[in-house]
Amino acid sequence: MSEFIESVKDPGTFLRYCREYHEAEPRDMAYVVSRSIVSKDPGDVSFVLAGAKLIIITWNIVGFQRLPGAVRANLENDILDAYEEAREGLEGLRGERLERLDLDEVGDVIRDVFSAFSSKKSIGFTGASKILHVLNPHVFMMWDYSIRNAYHKLHGGNHRVGDEDCYLEFLGQSRQIVEAVLSERSEGDLWSEHLAFMDERFVKAFSFEETILKMLDECNYVRFKLNVKL
Repeated sequence: MSEFIESVKDPGTFLRYCREYHEAEPRDMAYVVSRSIVSKDPGDVSFVLAGAKLIIITWNIVGFQRLPGAVRANLENDILDAYEEAREGLEGLRGERLERLDLDEVGDVIRDVFSAFSSKKSIGFTGASKILHVLNPHVFMMWDYSIRNAYHKLHGGNHRVGDEDCYLEFLGQSRQIVEAVLSERSEGDLWSEHLAFMDERFVKAFSFEETILKMLDECNYVRFKLNVKL
């Protein structure tokens, strides 16, 4: 795990993982559409609901389909309730970037926001991270079972895998990687190179740009979900 973290601090290795991701994963189009919907007005609950629901039923589909029917049927209500609970915290983080945040200072806010979503039965730990990333892709990282278990191995303390303390520590680890990569290459330069891995016409149609946090998620996905080591 430590070896992987050190390896992706190198922009070249970082981008190689991103290339591997786009060669292996066709669902990224759903991510682009979800982000595009929310970006129209991140403060409008209708756009939030549509984008959040799309990311859950595409990128969290396996876990979601295993839930009881009554729980799945409550997804929209859970998203709306969680968003109202987390709205103040989310608005306070709007315009921020993970690499510039003092996580000690905003830790309680992040814990509360994450808990608001992850406590909902139809959303859970994985879905919470995906919805929060779509709502603010410059602050929140996505994870899934395999990713959080890998990073958790380096955590201190007594928190449970996947809980709000685990997520906050994961953000701290992600921040260290992002800071290292950005010290050598700008986000704009990374995105320019990253475009070569994608359908450029599709991306331009949605006026879409990936954030460095999405690119890091691609690295994590390839290493821990696809079990590919570059």
